[in-house]
Amino acid sequence: MRVPRPLLSFRWLFLVLALGIGEVQAHSPWSQYQVYRQEHLLIMSARVDQPTYEYSLLLIDAINEVLPEASARPARAKDWVRVHSLFKTKQIPLVLLSSENANGLISGSGPFAGEAAIDAVVLYRFGDLMLLAQPDFPEGHAWLVTNAIIRQQSSLPGAIDPTVMLGQNDLHQGARSALQGKPLNP
Repeated sequence: MRVPRPLLSFRWLFLVLALGIGEVQAHSPWSQYQVYRQEHLLIMSARVDQPTYEYSLLLIDAINEVLPEASARPARAKDWVRVHSLFKTKQIPLVLLSSENANGLISGSGPFAGEAAIDAVVLYRFGDLMLLAQPDFPEGHAWLVTNAIIRQQSSLPGAIDPTVMLGQNDLHQGARSALQGKPLNP
């Protein structure tokens, strides 16, 4: 039996529209990004802060070696405005920056001049690089990340000695507990 052409065209159009609507709904990025950020420990670096991305890859490998369940991943911001925005809005809770730029983020100076100062605490230092966290980053998570860094210190060039890190005033409390060798608080 032969199907009339207009009916065949209508079925084809309906199929294309049905698939197209499904594709449009499936590609709404907001919920996917939110889920991705919840499932992975994201460490942001900045393209404009050259050494941070390469070092973040080392840091992620070290953390994943000890804490595979953290599923750490790099997040690379294209410019200072994006770094400020993602960190300020708590979309990404950890950022690795050179010390000068990290201090600029905290004080609203340097490359962040004109932007609001952001409250941040130090999780760890690696030579001239600082790993910053949101002050409300969960204490247990900070302990786990810091403990992983301590355990992988030999694979992280420039990682500051834990006893020296304890002298920092701006440490996250969870990081301080890990550096002091205290057990993880549930």
